Amino acid sequence: MLPERLDPALPSIGEDSGALDKRLLAEVAAKNEVALTQLYRRFSAPLFSIVYHILGDQRDTEDTIQETFVQIWKRAAAYDPNRGNALSWAVMIARNKAIDRIRSRQRQSRAQNVLTEECAHQPPLAAPANAERNDERARVQFALARLPEDQRQALELAFFRGLTQLEVSTELNTPLGTIKARIRRGLLSLRDFLKRQ
Repeated sequence: MLPERLDPALPSIGEDSGALDKRLLAEVAAKNEVALTQLYRRFSAPLFSIVYHILGDQRDTEDTIQETFVQIWKRAAAYDPNRGNALSWAVMIARNKAIDRIRSRQRQSRAQNVLTEECAHQPPLAAPANAERNDERARVQFALARLPEDQRQALELAFFRGLTQLEVSTELNTPLGTIKARIRRGLLSLRDFLKRQ
């Protein structure tokens, strides 16, 4: 590991940029935080540009870049210089994180549509539009609160946080089949409860 007083971003004599990046990643794999900071300084601008091009939203891009560097920190030891340069490896991670975020947005949108559709099947109330929406939201929240804790938690993670079923399984440290069953039972219970009201 490099001593913290040395700047690992400074190339050694005769060291090119690619070799420096490889060395920094090796230091990151050894959990050298200074090396991660230097790698961030070297890679963040090009990664930001690529991710912003994919997402088109600055806040989502900033969050994705942060997730990318967390992943780099965790997986630096898996980097294989024979398969490409360090920046290309980081770009692949950032691109995958951006695609995950797009999928998460789509899941959240679908979930919102499902819940809105469930509420739309209820008889309309003679009230202003905002009051109707607030009432529907309150009914859904009330119905969710009546579900068993395990079903409610799985539904909230899947539909309100936009996690995949596999991600919910990981988050709750529960087998994937169990999570699928909880989500299905929760949705059926939620639908039945809303129909009864």
